Amino acid sequence: MMLARRLAVLALGIAALAPQAASAALKGQCPDGYQVKEGLNRDFPHKGEMRAFVVVPPKGAKGPAPLWIPLTGTVESTEQNLRTPRSGANALMADHGFMVIGPVRHCSNQDPNDRSQACNGPGKDGWNWMPWREGRAASAAGDKWKQDAGPDVSFLEAAARCVATKWTLDERRLYLGGISSGGTFTNRALTFDTGFWAGGLPISGEWYVSKDDGSPLSFDAARQAVIAAPKKIHQGRVGPYPLKTRLSPMIVITVWGGEKDLWNCNGVLCADYRPSTQAGANYFSSFRNVVHVACTADHGHMWPQKNTQAFNSWALKTLASHPKGSNPRRFKLTPPPEGYSCKLGTYEDHYPRP
Repeated sequence: MMLARRLAVLALGIAALAPQAASAALKGQCPDGYQVKEGLNRDFPHKGEMRAFVVVPPKGAKGPAPLWIPLTGTVESTEQNLRTPRSGANALMADHGFMVIGPVRHCSNQDPNDRSQACNGPGKDGWNWMPWREGRAASAAGDKWKQDAGPDVSFLEAAARCVATKWTLDERRLYLGGISSGGTFTNRALTFDTGFWAGGLPISGEWYVSKDDGSPLSFDAARQAVIAAPKKIHQGRVGPYPLKTRLSPMIVITVWGGEKDLWNCNGVLCADYRPSTQAGANYFSSFRNVVHVACTADHGHMWPQKNTQAFNSWALKTLASHPKGSNPRRFKLTPPPEGYSCKLGTYEDHYPRP
């Protein structure tokens, strides 16, 4: 009877949001004197900077709510990511019972509507790329970030904990995800802050594949390295060097946008997300305590465009169905909406098998 009831709930698509027996509230903490609120929160002090984030509270959640932090790519603003269908309209996940926090990029100077050139280009202070501080630069200036996650990763955790002072969040269901640079940043947060996050959704994220000794490779050499060894665990400038050999239990859904999942810099190809998603999927799926789902579509380099809200709902409920610490052997992958092909483990469709 109990099993039948649980299967019925899953069929309705709401099991992911049902209160978990072992769920507990995330301990809240804000900077001294800071009062978090619904909507735009400005002047949030973090590591010598003033940051901003948008809070969209959950609707109808029973018990501690799961958390979703969506991350914009290079050319889209926080508000576009939250409200515009073409960019994901991620604020709608609050209607499904998720607490949604939309962080504003440092390069946007606390403006959630900013999509200016200030966030489109090479990074500074040892970082590879704007808008997120998501991967160390190939030069010696990036060496200081080999073991330091950087201020953006810690900002997300600090914002989540501050929100938890006013709304009850489930400490076992804390998730983030994003497109392009936001997907790259997701990879960084999951590899560095592994104890905090229950999982994530890197969509067309970079891995910045490097040599085994951590030294950089050119764009073409990095592509060839993955082609030559498509099942290898590749070091990358997105995560710590060397990559951790242990991760805290989590669930990761990696998304590749298909043959057109490419990015041009001033008309020249500068990013290919086939090898990047392969490298990330290889790493995460190599851990027994990590559930990894590899998804392929054909929308190119943007937020998934086919059945977007059906995909968002499926992806987040899939994440939330596996709270941190759950037994990976008990995870059951439900079919994604039309337009997506997803499987457990790493990708098998990127390159011919050796």
